[in-house]
Amino acid sequence: MAEVHPLLMAIIIMMPNHQDWGLYSADVYDMASGGPLGYFDIAFDPPTHRACGYYSAVGSSVVMRSPRWFQCPGDINNAMRAFHALLRQAGHVH
Repeated sequence: MAEVHPLLMAIIIMMPNHQDWGLYSADVYDMASGGPLGYFDIAFDPPTHRACGYYSAVGSSVVMRSPRWFQCPGDINNAMRAFHALLRQAGHVH
């Protein structure tokens, strides 16, 4: 939990069933160069398929002003893929 972005943590701990949510982090790398780009933090509630994600870029550049809610059927792997797709659509990652 210490590695999850504070904005995401602040939202999740306010949820009435926050202890049932899974918290996940994944490093993000550029596919061409292998260089680090940042990391995803995702809170996922398997029974409801609700997820909330935050992307932090390497350096001080703020990419997202607040975490983003989304629905995602499946497991955390599907949630990671869905969040990546949302970030691609927004132009935050390639």
